[in-house]
Amino acid sequence: MLPEIDTILYASDISEGSRPAFRMAVKQALKNNARIIFLHAIEPMSAERVEDYLPANANRKHTAQLMANYKARIESRIQGFLESELEVGSQLPHPPVVKVITGKPDKVILRAAIGLRASMIVMGDRESSAISRVFLGSTAQKVIHQSSVPVLIVPLKK
Repeated sequence: MLPEIDTILYASDISEGSRPAFRMAVKQALKNNARIIFLHAIEPMSAERVEDYLPANANRKHTAQLMANYKARIESRIQGFLESELEVGSQLPHPPVVKVITGKPDKVILRAAIGLRASMIVMGDRESSAISRVFLGSTAQKVIHQSSVPVLIVPLKK
């Protein structure tokens, strides 16, 4: 038996090419009267490189400020997406939540899905060569193989 979909985790790199996955996440949220959480994972920077330039206290403060600014930009962009994608007069059943988390994207998505009790993950997957998938894999493939909840993959163009 499939679980009831009440929380959708939409994982995105927020590029313009990710709109089809965004549309699908919004469509699923409307269809299931579900809450939608927009998740963006930021690859961590090498600690040594950052510490070469800033003392530890300044580094923490600077990182927190960068994350706050980045989250605000993402929230603004998502609001713009919603305004352009939703039909006039319609709105999401619950206010969207935005999460920006540092870490390897597949790990961030899987941990967030568990921690936020997502009942579905929606994400896009760009075309890539078979060789790159064999040696590197893709974030979508890693999430599909390790997720404990359904994953809806939307094909994206490069």
